[in-house]
Amino acid sequence: MPVSALNLNFKIAQLSTLLALLVALSSRAQAPAAAPTPAQAPASTPTQSAPTSLSAEPADAAPTPTIQINSRLVAVSAVVRDKASQPVSGLTRDDFLLKQDGKPQAITYFSQGSDLPLTLALMVDTSGSQRAFIADEIAAGKAFFPAMLTRPDDRAILVQFDDRILQLDKFTTNVTTLEHGLAYLTQPHDDIGAPGRGGTLLFDAICAVSRLDLGSQLGRRAMVILTDGGDEGSHFHSKDAIQAAQRADTMIYTIYYSNGGGDENVLKDLSKATGGREFAVGPKMTLAQIYAQIAADLRLEYELGYRPPDSQPDKYHKIDLRAKDSKLQVQAREGYFTPKQ
Repeated sequence: MPVSALNLNFKIAQLSTLLALLVALSSRAQAPAAAPTPAQAPASTPTQSAPTSLSAEPADAAPTPTIQINSRLVAVSAVVRDKASQPVSGLTRDDFLLKQDGKPQAITYFSQGSDLPLTLALMVDTSGSQRAFIADEIAAGKAFFPAMLTRPDDRAILVQFDDRILQLDKFTTNVTTLEHGLAYLTQPHDDIGAPGRGGTLLFDAICAVSRLDLGSQLGRRAMVILTDGGDEGSHFHSKDAIQAAQRADTMIYTIYYSNGGGDENVLKDLSKATGGREFAVGPKMTLAQIYAQIAADLRLEYELGYRPPDSQPDKYHKIDLRAKDSKLQVQAREGYFTPKQ
């Protein structure tokens, strides 16, 4: 199986070196790699691919894929909750109030989220502080993918990150392929990419996944990230990660899994700004229960769209989406960027 690699620890001044490395690696990618033994990698299906490295910032020769749903339509995914924090279904567009930069906007598109395809990224922190939780994450993940991919065109990707960012599965609709990919979380990957220097590339991982080609169709998009919130060694910062997810119209659901380390506040900020939700694994809530809540959220999501006023390219605009019933709380992203030209 072909194995490609990118150097994730690059700096701007090293782009020329990175391009030379990519040329050298392209010849390697054309030759099949030796088949792994059972001790090296899990059994695979015919559609299973070897882990590959993701870059948070593409080289000049490979332009960043962009989301182009409609330059004149801003899509907003939303989950509505009652006072008991339970998702509310059955609402219509007339039940919402939407503003951009403080000015009311007419909702021109409305749909129940479950009617639209789901594009999901499950991202697992495999740095040293998280290794003890991987067995639980694998077990819970085997139930998670079947619960999430319920429509023929729903698809998911599996990514692990530590001092490298590795794509364990490409986007696929095949639940079995994703379940096999979970077993790679326990495997060493020292032969993929340049040697790591230690650390946890949380923010770089979010930027890298946000830049994957998510397609042009309207639909639900979400990242589910298992981590303690610590970041060490990323080229990008938390604000960059938030902007990347907002540009990709992707909700970030974060799951704080830790014995007390890391930074849970970072995870809360990532989720709030993108319209997702932050959870914490603990005695009162298992990872499997959290996955079930995320699945319920995404099944009861609303998709709204509006045509914004004219604006200069790459400008940030604040979105305020509320329910007319003040007893209901709306979970949605806080803003978006107009497309670049």
